[in-house]
Amino acid sequence: MHDFPCIVRLSVYDPLLMSQGPGSAWKRTSLLFLGHFINDGYGSFFAPLLPLLIDRLDLSLAMAGVMGTTRILINSFTQPVFGQIVDRMKRPLLVALGPVLTITAMSMIGTVTRSSQLFLVLIIGGIGTALFHPAAAALVGTVRGAKNSGVMMALFSAGGTAGAALAPVLIIPFISTFGTTRTPFLIIPGLAVVLIFALFLRRNLPIKEIAARERMHLRNIPKPLAVLWVIIVLRGMAGVTFSNFLAVIVTEKGGSHLVGGAAISTFLITGALGGLLAGRISDHVGRKAVIFTTILLAAPFLLIFLHGPSWAMLPSLALAGLFLFSSTPVGIVAAQEIMPGKAGLVSGIVMGMAWGVAGMALMPVGWLADRFGLVTVMTWIALLPLVAAILALFYHDAEEGT
Repeated sequence: MHDFPCIVRLSVYDPLLMSQGPGSAWKRTSLLFLGHFINDGYGSFFAPLLPLLIDRLDLSLAMAGVMGTTRILINSFTQPVFGQIVDRMKRPLLVALGPVLTITAMSMIGTVTRSSQLFLVLIIGGIGTALFHPAAAALVGTVRGAKNSGVMMALFSAGGTAGAALAPVLIIPFISTFGTTRTPFLIIPGLAVVLIFALFLRRNLPIKEIAARERMHLRNIPKPLAVLWVIIVLRGMAGVTFSNFLAVIVTEKGGSHLVGGAAISTFLITGALGGLLAGRISDHVGRKAVIFTTILLAAPFLLIFLHGPSWAMLPSLALAGLFLFSSTPVGIVAAQEIMPGKAGLVSGIVMGMAWGVAGMALMPVGWLADRFGLVTVMTWIALLPLVAAILALFYHDAEEGT
């Protein structure tokens, strides 16, 4: 087997070289939370509107899966390219440019009349998100070795999850009140928030940046990181597919579009809150214990949502989201601890690449759902966290050794 070198240009912000103290790091991370919130909020309009888009454009579930996968793949696999651009820029302009593209494109989703137009909207929205994430991640105010670094990462991560969670309960009532053709008006408040975010962030940037080159071979990737990556992919497959098809499942079970949007919000907002809690707990009991426990507990609540009584639908989703997504920041920190000094590389592996591979599950899930039924297929998807939990038994924290 040949070894393919992967040359990654890393931007390392050394706390000792910053004029700002810890207060500025927290301010910067809080502002990045806001940027993450607005970017991923607008970027999440697709899933709650999917039932309406299926009816309007006569889409099959397989085509819906292809469209969702297209956006995720563009977002995930172009991040390293944009990360290279970020490293060469004196100012992180992409932190603001990314949300501008995302907001502009996704605000047009209500006006599409052909599947080709929807594809274009999702592609541009995916590029915007891909621009934002590496630029923002390079600016997260973590301090190496500090006890609060996990909390800062969790705070930044929670911003995106919270935005995605609140998007459905905002876009569905908006469309119900004003109609789908008025969604372009959402560009105005979105860009206003980006302007405020960018102006305040500019005052809390690191002063000096150290750029370094790292040459990495596939054979040098530690075994614990490889195991962790597979765990994150399996968990991500469950998270991506349920997030994408939740509104469709709810409507198939007799719920309204508004309830479908509320289901997505419930699923994601508890995940954001769980991430903050899990990040703190993992600092005391270890990353492995939190990853194993949370992923294991997610599966039964996903199954209750699919097959339980209607009154248990939202409560089970809340607990499923809490456990399924709470390990997201824990997994990022765990990966960085496995390969210290290569935060950019490992973050790309466990966030961008893993999420992109997980998103590829949307296509086969949609294809199978057209033939066997969505609930039947999603029942098997709900078992993936159990497989991930079993793999977690073979994972070792950095301090445990390999």
